[in-house]
Amino acid sequence: MTRTRKLLAGGLLVTAVAVSGLTAALATENVSQTYAYLPDHSVYFYDVSDGYAWAHREVDALSLAGVIKGSGDHLFNPESPITRADFIVMLDRAYGMSTALDNGLIASKGAFADVPANAYYSEAITAAKAFGVANGAEGNKFNPQQNMTRQDAMVFLKRTIDRTQISLPAGSMSGFSDTAQVSGYARESVGSLVSAHVISGSGGKISPKALVTRAEMAVMLYRATHLTEQDSGTFYEKRGDVVNVCIGAQVYADVEIENYDPTVYYGELMRYSKLRQSGGTTYITLEENQPIDRTATYANGTLTLNDPAGEAGATVSYPTASNCVAIDVTHYHKIDAPTGTGGKYRYCYPSIVDGEVTAIYYTEG
Repeated sequence: MTRTRKLLAGGLLVTAVAVSGLTAALATENVSQTYAYLPDHSVYFYDVSDGYAWAHREVDALSLAGVIKGSGDHLFNPESPITRADFIVMLDRAYGMSTALDNGLIASKGAFADVPANAYYSEAITAAKAFGVANGAEGNKFNPQQNMTRQDAMVFLKRTIDRTQISLPAGSMSGFSDTAQVSGYARESVGSLVSAHVISGSGGKISPKALVTRAEMAVMLYRATHLTEQDSGTFYEKRGDVVNVCIGAQVYADVEIENYDPTVYYGELMRYSKLRQSGGTTYITLEENQPIDRTATYANGTLTLNDPAGEAGATVSYPTASNCVAIDVTHYHKIDAPTGTGGKYRYCYPSIVDGEVTAIYYTEG
């Protein structure tokens, strides 16, 4: 499997950001009676909760790689439109255009008239112009603060992919009811990305003139940086055996389940017996699932999970680690220590390593 990793410039391959990477060394190789937590929400942004099943894993993978960042206070604002400037900044972080420009691997074509030299997005946009990704409008303007439409996002993304080792053939927009609304200049890009499964649309529509949201951008960019070259073509393949996992306070993205079984539900708290890395890919062997929809209390260094609907013996207690962090993903604040939830926080998601709780994620019931 070949993942998008490099940017093609002047015949030279320029290393870009590896999107599916680790933040630290593997926690363990072979283990016993240890838990991995497979979240159904973002563990970085409180407002990308379980209602974003279609985007939270992609958001966290890109956040882990440093490609996307929130707006402060652990918020991502997933439904907010994204500006043209911020779109290009994310493209640059993923593909390394400004690095190539700084290293002299491609010649500069100058700056846009409406992009101040001291703006945080200046370097990324100047690099995108050098690569021909951002062409600008009349009067050498880029309109950086203008919100990005979905079709323009697809044009910029397709131009970026074209400058990598990945080659996407012409595609088709058949099957969507609003293809007539796609502007002429965008039709080739939209068709290619649809055929490559980077764009899937919603409700049978592409919605080309609608503003692209930050969550949509994350999914689009994640898929583009995870294209695979196969005999049948180049496209994004959605895989049930690839997950994000939390082990202790460590988060791993794009982890492949070695003993994957399509009939098994992979989520919540699961025992794992092996975690390894090979060829830049992380692999995990997962065992039985332990449901953790439980009321939680914390006292005297011990976290107690109790399932009121369970049978006798449903109460389980764990000693907590000194670096335990609890996060309430429903309310926009961070809890610095485990807190008794009483009847308010119904769902408690602990990440446990070596029998100790090292990270806890709360949602309100």
